[in-house]
Amino acid sequence: MANAMVIGIGGVGSVIGQKLHEYDCFDKIVLADLDPVFAQHLAAKTPKSRFVVVQANAMETERLAALMKEHKVEVTCNACVCQTNHSVMEACLRAGSHYLDMAADIYSPPGVKRPGKNSFEAEIEKFNDAYLQRGLAGILCMGMDPGAVNVFARWAMDRLDTASSIRVLDADNAEVRGYRFAVLFSPETFFEELGASPYFVKDGKVISGRPLETEVEWVRFPDPIGLQKTYAVAHEEGVSLGIYPPFVDKGVRYSVFKYSIPDKVVNISKSLQLLNLDTWKKVKVDGVEVAPVRVASAHLPKPAQLGPTVDGYSCVGTEVRGTKDRRRVEYFVYSMDNHRDTYERYGYSLTLVQTGIPPALTAKLLVMGKIPERGVMMPEALDPEELMANFTREGLPIFVEKREVERL
Repeated sequence: MANAMVIGIGGVGSVIGQKLHEYDCFDKIVLADLDPVFAQHLAAKTPKSRFVVVQANAMETERLAALMKEHKVEVTCNACVCQTNHSVMEACLRAGSHYLDMAADIYSPPGVKRPGKNSFEAEIEKFNDAYLQRGLAGILCMGMDPGAVNVFARWAMDRLDTASSIRVLDADNAEVRGYRFAVLFSPETFFEELGASPYFVKDGKVISGRPLETEVEWVRFPDPIGLQKTYAVAHEEGVSLGIYPPFVDKGVRYSVFKYSIPDKVVNISKSLQLLNLDTWKKVKVDGVEVAPVRVASAHLPKPAQLGPTVDGYSCVGTEVRGTKDRRRVEYFVYSMDNHRDTYERYGYSLTLVQTGIPPALTAKLLVMGKIPERGVMMPEALDPEELMANFTREGLPIFVEKREVERL
């Protein structure tokens, strides 16, 4: 049996740890965090616990690699913020562990410099050859979106002769009781995404737009969510799916990530942008350096604590348009579930469960030898069949809508 490590035991990290503990292929699951309170809670509540709780800083590469070697870790799930990706990837490389994360830095096109750049392209460029040489897999952005939606895109693309467009669509009609405002996943990531320039692919070129003013469109989602106003938002898959060479070879010229955002949230986000409170770039306040986005998020409830207060549905999916046997075909592959039902099953909110299941399942398939790909890659580079066959049984219900145009 193999050992696994989860770094960053917040809401998503807790879900990943809980799922890994369900798998017989893991003998030991190491839970690592700078503040191990949630890790200790998860270990304490788990019957016949195989968890090992350690205190660790994801930015201390040497110490992290030593812990991986000490515990003979075969696969590592990084559930920390994306600023830690390079450090954890380097630690995995030194220790001989496969690597998974759930997000990369906001995309920057070639020639545009960003401090501490951690975009998926930069990570592939820096680590791919080294991971290949060691026979390791580094699977980037393997949460829900990005992550499972990239797998949905690959699954649909494999069933088409040609394709023209890929849209990742995310909508939620959740209501959170007891709070004036709450965010269902990392508030820092949420505010940074909404305030960043949305990059997407149009006419085969990567272009950008203005935050919360680009590609605004009303989209009808499956009931009971229905018609929602969506915006192009900065997300890794909005670019990666449109520039992935096998997809481009099939004719893809357009890819975008669109998110349904209530007017209240749009107004809050624009206010934070106006005050420069949606950035990680530190400023000095009363002699102390702080990241403004951490200040903006400091008094919001932790996503891991929101589960029992959330009602409503979430729908996240990928629409692919193309042709098969010269007929126009459109796939919409999506996951949809109820927040309340999910909390009663797992003890965590739906958003956290949706994000945590794909990396946990991928870690399992890696150590079982069912994911043969090696090197550093985005999820669309994986053969989707094994993942698609297992998503629903692992708790991520998958639905497929297929529409064909036939001439009479």
